[in-house]
Amino acid sequence: MIDEQVIVIYDKLFPLYIVKGEKNFLIDSGVSAKAEEFYAKINRGLAVTGGKEDEGIQSLLLTHTHFDHIGAASFLQGKFGFDVICSRRGAQLLQRNKVVEILNRLNQEHKKMVKVSSDISFEKLENFNVVGEGDQIRVDEHRYFEVIETPGHTKCSIAFLLHPGQILFPGDTVGLMNPDGAIMPLFFSNFAEYVHSLEKLILLEAEVLAFSHNKFIKGKKRVKKHLENSLDRTFKIKDKISEYLKKEEDVTKIAQSIYEQEFTGTNLLGSKEALMHNLETMIKVVRKSQL
Repeated sequence: MIDEQVIVIYDKLFPLYIVKGEKNFLIDSGVSAKAEEFYAKINRGLAVTGGKEDEGIQSLLLTHTHFDHIGAASFLQGKFGFDVICSRRGAQLLQRNKVVEILNRLNQEHKKMVKVSSDISFEKLENFNVVGEGDQIRVDEHRYFEVIETPGHTKCSIAFLLHPGQILFPGDTVGLMNPDGAIMPLFFSNFAEYVHSLEKLILLEAEVLAFSHNKFIKGKKRVKKHLENSLDRTFKIKDKISEYLKKEEDVTKIAQSIYEQEFTGTNLLGSKEALMHNLETMIKVVRKSQL
């Protein structure tokens, strides 16, 4: 637990967070391969913290619409009947049949990769509540979430800051911290917006940083230091990409070179292929910004 009302559903790659209040909030949902496991863990987590029988989850807060943050959402919505709180862009995307098909395909591919046999699919969600910059979401008489728009990782990315306590749920805007401490930036849609979003998060002076992958860290100084390191790392990787683009056009070759220089340590994603895909996406973003 982060505190008495914030429960961590621990998973090495897809940790989930429950915030208890007048209604219970779940932040992101993880992949469909773990949907049944997460359902059991959520109920267990609520029970051990004094929850009533069938207390459940009433709202899902989505930081963005990538498959690994939303894959279990339709299964869990079927179990709990929660509403979905997300950005306007996120709600628009998730109501498109083609987007739902893609998200389901990516989740099915992930299940094959991790050798999970399950017939659970990602399906179109219902009951959206759209939020934007500065909106407040009531938790109880004393607590609320502040919404911060954080585009750059995706166009639909938002973060949630829980007051009081200053617990920040940033999605993937802060990058991915591997077990060896190396930070992998994740500017998948726009570099300048990603930087601006990180700068916004630094100014919040959060007390807790609740990662969407790996773990959480506590302490205002530690959180600020990590965010500053993530920002520095973002510029470093962007500059390295820019230098390679001056002499090489092949995105895969550039990604391989950067991988060998920067990311040969422990990789939380578990595979070189996944990390290479992320690098290639960022190379394309930088190249587009230079046109």
